[in-house]
Amino acid sequence: MRRRSLLRLTAVSLSLVLTFCAAAWAASAAWKDSQQKEDRARFLGSFRWTMPESWFGGLSGLEVSANGMGFVAITDRSHLVTGRFWREEGRITGIEPLRNERLRDVGGARMPEPREDSEGLAFGAGETYYVSFESPHFVLEYSPAGVRELVNPVAFRSFRYNSSFEALALDAAGSLLVISESPARDPQVDRIWQWSGTGGWRGFGAYPEQEDFLPVGADFGPDGRLYVLERKFLSIGFRSRLRRFSLGPQGLTGGEVLMTSALAQHDNLEGLSVWRGEDGQLRATMISDDNFFWVQRTEVVEYALPD
Repeated sequence: MRRRSLLRLTAVSLSLVLTFCAAAWAASAAWKDSQQKEDRARFLGSFRWTMPESWFGGLSGLEVSANGMGFVAITDRSHLVTGRFWREEGRITGIEPLRNERLRDVGGARMPEPREDSEGLAFGAGETYYVSFESPHFVLEYSPAGVRELVNPVAFRSFRYNSSFEALALDAAGSLLVISESPARDPQVDRIWQWSGTGGWRGFGAYPEQEDFLPVGADFGPDGRLYVLERKFLSIGFRSRLRRFSLGPQGLTGGEVLMTSALAQHDNLEGLSVWRGEDGQLRATMISDDNFFWVQRTEVVEYALPD
């Protein structure tokens, strides 16, 4: 192809892409204005986090301290980072990493690449915490006694590759809850599972999915309710949704929608932590997984939630 023809074709293609994106952004902005009137959560702010280290990126799990100043986050390549937020008038203005380390396996060795896809993070009493993995599907318990893999039921083999245990949460009683991002290949396999320790894993039924939003993060708030962060990917970006449930003997009830973002308003939000500020305000802090892709960004987003 001649150079001039190639340049003309490139220019036309770029123009079409820009036109499509402009129309999508305009529609998204209009939708955002109307949606904000319906959302019960109130947007507080967003902070873009950058670091030059090769391990940085892919942040998919998050735990924020009770006072909202400290945090622990996990990447989907088995890297754990501990740090603190710098705040002004309650809003994040800076992030200071204090420590980072590679996760270890049950034998004490560095987590091997074939099993490194860590997604969910939940902290328990003392120094115990849990990490869920989705390729393959399993959960590890980290404690002063060492690393333990929670025994999987046969049903876990039916979950789909790269589409399972992203959402992990631990309640005040010490019961662990995991939600599969997508339904299992076997329609009879539960999508929600609870680990009670002595009783092992127990199926908790289906997840009440709506409008193709998939669960990718979860946390029990200080109010005892279960908060689930959901995600939906469209052609030029992501939409996020935050829902609130009650957990009973028969599974999840409720499912109130607190926030739904406009297209590309935020990046790929996956990690969620719910806490209460000194002012008594319930807050949700979320972090995005940039997939180690330069066009995406790592951001920490916060919303005030209604009680």
